Amino acid sequence: MTRDDLKRFRALDIDFESIGLLQDGGDGFAYFCTPLGAEFVGRIGCGGVHFILLPGDERVFCVDPAMGEEGKYVLPVGRDFREFLSFVLDGGDANPLSQIWWLPEERFPEFAAEDAAARQKGDMAEYFAAKDAACGAIAREFGIVPAEPYQRVKALQAAFDPSGLEWSDEYYDVLGLENPRRPDEAITCQGEHTAAIVAFRRETMLLQDPYILLSFINTKLRDEFSSLDALCDGLDADQAELVSRLSGAGYAYDPDTNQFKAV
Repeated sequence: MTRDDLKRFRALDIDFESIGLLQDGGDGFAYFCTPLGAEFVGRIGCGGVHFILLPGDERVFCVDPAMGEEGKYVLPVGRDFREFLSFVLDGGDANPLSQIWWLPEERFPEFAAEDAAARQKGDMAEYFAAKDAACGAIAREFGIVPAEPYQRVKALQAAFDPSGLEWSDEYYDVLGLENPRRPDEAITCQGEHTAAIVAFRRETMLLQDPYILLSFINTKLRDEFSSLDALCDGLDADQAELVSRLSGAGYAYDPDTNQFKAV
């Protein structure tokens, strides 16, 4: 059922970008943390965030390279494709679903509030018209209505066991983990493991999509560091370079909230 629904979805004549489910570039689309055998569903268009199906599984999963830790790169966001689409209809976009894993419930409505405020400005009428048309086409094609996702997705993610996921060699190499397909290689000790992850993030993330960097830095600020100075000291990062890269993407550090925010 889910695979048939995915084919029908892809055949729709809609603006996929307007709902955060871009289809172009889907063939072979993968990051180091995309599980083996994944079938592409769509991508948000920034940060490497994309949605997939896994072999023998009806659930839809979100893959986020910036989640930054084992067990969190891949998480379910729908029991099947139709439920996933009903969640997309609720907010008019797939992006909010990718953030439920870390976002407190009381903050989730902010997405709808920001959307409503943007509609009032009137300078994005064409964009919202495309979004509304896409959501209407999806609702008619599948006979579904919007469904509030937060609690359902949280329950799915709480019950999910990631130990059954299969990873590429790149996954183990990037994270400095023992590769079960190459057991003869030396096991990286914890100190070297930590250093490898920090080096990867510092040297590679800074060169990639600024929105991957934004998500990674804001998560670190929220969970581990009380200030930008503390973060840069802890990760041995160049603060001037970090600020410059995020400024180029339209974000500045707000010390009151300890987050980079749009300016």
